[in-house]
Amino acid sequence: MNRVSTAARHSPATPHRVRRWARRLLSRPQQLTGVGQIAPVFTVCIAGLALVLIGETAVLPGVTLGSYALLAVLVGTWTLPTPWATAVVATAIAVIVAAVADGAVDRVTGGFQFTAVVIVATVGRLAVIALQRSERRRSELHRRLLDIERQRADETIARLAENEQLSAELSAAVDTLGAQAHALRRLNSRLVDFTADAAHELRAPLAIMRTVADRALDRPRQAAEYRESLTTLQHEVIRLSDLADALLILARADEGHLAIHEGAVDVADFLADLAARWGAMIAAHDLTLELDLPDQGIVQGDHLLLARLFDNLMDNACRYTQAGGSISLSATCDRSGWHMSVANTGSGIPPDLRGEIFERFKRGDPSRTRETGGAGLGLALCQTIARLHGGEVRLEQPPQGTRFTVDLP
Repeated sequence: MNRVSTAARHSPATPHRVRRWARRLLSRPQQLTGVGQIAPVFTVCIAGLALVLIGETAVLPGVTLGSYALLAVLVGTWTLPTPWATAVVATAIAVIVAAVADGAVDRVTGGFQFTAVVIVATVGRLAVIALQRSERRRSELHRRLLDIERQRADETIARLAENEQLSAELSAAVDTLGAQAHALRRLNSRLVDFTADAAHELRAPLAIMRTVADRALDRPRQAAEYRESLTTLQHEVIRLSDLADALLILARADEGHLAIHEGAVDVADFLADLAARWGAMIAAHDLTLELDLPDQGIVQGDHLLLARLFDNLMDNACRYTQAGGSISLSATCDRSGWHMSVANTGSGIPPDLRGEIFERFKRGDPSRTRETGGAGLGLALCQTIARLHGGEVRLEQPPQGTRFTVDLP
């Protein structure tokens, strides 16, 4: 049962393939390639002509079978390459001549058959040539169309690539402009804040000075009262002078006009002088000073600017360390340069302020006022001076207190 069903299932495929092969063979002349395809058709044509000769001379004498000879010639001319088709035509002519010579076909009929073979062979060959030329033209046109389409596709891909590149460049330009706009907005905001803070810093001592002067001049006073007023005015003038000096240094540094006078600075002597200069202030705040200084060492820098840098660090240490605490001053050297530290045992800097502690008018302890905590320019000034020397000021948070380390090459 399975064999029958399998045969029934596959039997329709063979006629279908045969019909498809015959249709392709008839629609496109001389498409056979290789001896394996040419030999069967050539054999069929020769065998047909042989049957015509046998039929006319032996089986049916006096009956012409020329139409079958013409059919063999037509098939050979249409399907076979020129050498093989020529052999079929020559065989057909030989069959006609043999039939006439044998007397099976009269001369007039033989002449008609010969003429018909020549005409069929010629017309068939011309038709094959015309169709082949048409096929070549169609193939050439198809190839040109493919080339045109391929060229258009390449141009489209190139345009898309250019558009993508342009889009990427525009996107990068937009990102750059956005970053620059953001930086400009940030700088403008910082400028506005800086101006407001500077005005506020200047207004406070000026307001105090005006109040003290008005109070001293509103009526005659004793010499002690005038001295007290002048002392207050002197304190505020010094404060204004320090503020103006710090702002001037920062402004010159921003413009690149702050010149430093480099020279050899002995690190041990420099830090020893710093400790001696701040000894009285540290004692007045009921603090102790711990020293860990090198025996020798030289750093290239501006002595006055470096002194201002460390004076600001020592001033901050004194301000932010409670009575009974300690301040330490140390220095080490390695291949990268000098690392000089000022540390204190104060309460430390809140984590949310550590990232902006070196910005101008920022204070490590927001609870301190301008009278107790300075103007908030000291650390910004320290960082500026350190960078002018090719170094950096780093904030470190030890287990207790705060440490500022100045790295100098």
